[in-house]
Amino acid sequence: MFQNFKRLAACLCVLLTLSSCACAGEIVPLPVDDSPAQPVNESYYIDGTHYEDPSLSISIETYPWEQTVCYVARIRIADPSQLRSASAYGFNRKQVASVKDMANRMNAVLAINGDYCYYQLSTVGSYLVRQGRVYAERMADGRDMLLIDANGDFTIVQDCSHEKLAQYSDLSLINTFSFGPGLIVNGQPLAENYRASFNGSLERHQRAAIAQVKKGELEYICAVSEGDRESKDGGLTLHEWAAFLNTLNVENAYNLDGGNSTAIIFHNEKINAVQNRHHRKLSDIIYFASAYQE
Repeated sequence: MFQNFKRLAACLCVLLTLSSCACAGEIVPLPVDDSPAQPVNESYYIDGTHYEDPSLSISIETYPWEQTVCYVARIRIADPSQLRSASAYGFNRKQVASVKDMANRMNAVLAINGDYCYYQLSTVGSYLVRQGRVYAERMADGRDMLLIDANGDFTIVQDCSHEKLAQYSDLSLINTFSFGPGLIVNGQPLAENYRASFNGSLERHQRAAIAQVKKGELEYICAVSEGDRESKDGGLTLHEWAAFLNTLNVENAYNLDGGNSTAIIFHNEKINAVQNRHHRKLSDIIYFASAYQE
């Protein structure tokens, strides 16, 4: 009870601070490029699982699912530009870095691993747009693709091809991702007959996903599950992962690179699989940043 009181008191202090400085600052959209966001004001971190400023709110919850621990970050932003992607050393370059290092360099409040875009480009090919710039127009036919447009809306194109992608030419694309599959597509969960070897769909692994709660609203979820080094049953199959995402009442959810790539960073620290020393360095992240200027 005392801990709950301390958390309530901390929240009230932040709310009072925000109300007192509401006239002193403004929400300024971030540039659509690969530049870092502004440094984060430490006073807006409420505790180890909550952040709140006038442009961004984040809360992180822990859920058990199939005897595996899952972390869910619920995020609200004021402007679509706060949902961003970043690379290790360039989206079309081979170099990699840790998710934590990329998140810290970009002043991310929260970050999650991306789809290892350079690996996608160099193996199966990819239609790659990051921060509004087109890096590649190849296509890995048969993969589900996530399109994020200038409004911050998610569109998942299943079994993608150039012909299917052309149907969305009217969208102003900011970021695209080519790992997949779509775990929830327009409210419908992953088909029971889905099978794929590249994402170990029938095996239990660490998993990662990003979701939009409802198209037209700037509310998102980043989620990860633990794996065989952290949970009793060694992670989740892809269908178990989709079933978990479906309990969160999201309209569209997309599977990201999992396994040892799985990482979620909050307040400059990795919060999942903290004892796993086998975390893979990657070429890209997805992150959320503050747009509040005091």
